[in-house]
Amino acid sequence: MSSGSSKIWDYVSDDSGYEIDGNPSLMRDKLGYIEFQYFESVKPHLRVPLTAKVNELAEKYPGLFTLRSVDLSPASWMAIAWYPIYHIPSWKTDTDLSTCFLSYHTLSSAFQGDLVEGDDNKIMEEETLCSDNEPVTKRLPLAPFGLVTYKLQGGLWGNRESCDQGRLIYLRSAADSWLKQLNVHDHHDYSFFSKNSK
Repeated sequence: MSSGSSKIWDYVSDDSGYEIDGNPSLMRDKLGYIEFQYFESVKPHLRVPLTAKVNELAEKYPGLFTLRSVDLSPASWMAIAWYPIYHIPSWKTDTDLSTCFLSYHTLSSAFQGDLVEGDDNKIMEEETLCSDNEPVTKRLPLAPFGLVTYKLQGGLWGNRESCDQGRLIYLRSAADSWLKQLNVHDHHDYSFFSKNSK
């Protein structure tokens, strides 16, 4: 799968319309200011993989590699557009693979809970990062809090008789609510997915 869209918030801007108890300055004090943001606007088939884009952006914004999740505002987030990889040679069932997903993930550990330590509370085996060969013993999951779909149809992706449909509606509503609360009006992928989803 290829990554599509990402926007990383270190902080929320001073002109945010989101308020706590009717006081916009309280929210600014709590969430801070925008340190870095990026919207991918090129067509999906022309986009580079997410890791390549992060490496490219980190040359100009080194905080992408130095900030920790606890350093980020609770409003820090990214969205990733997932597009299917097709079987080569093509199969007749490839039409089932036309569904695309736009998932939303918080980057701050304020909403994440505990780090994942593996089975039975044992720390995960050390692994090696590709970038700098430092050992990693703990991981922070980036479960989606929001999701928008494009061309979602059929029983392949969700059983209408199960709670899948309710969960999809909830995740779509959460993505919409999140963007509205942060006054995000220029998220190209969200606009496309929303206008073209069934």
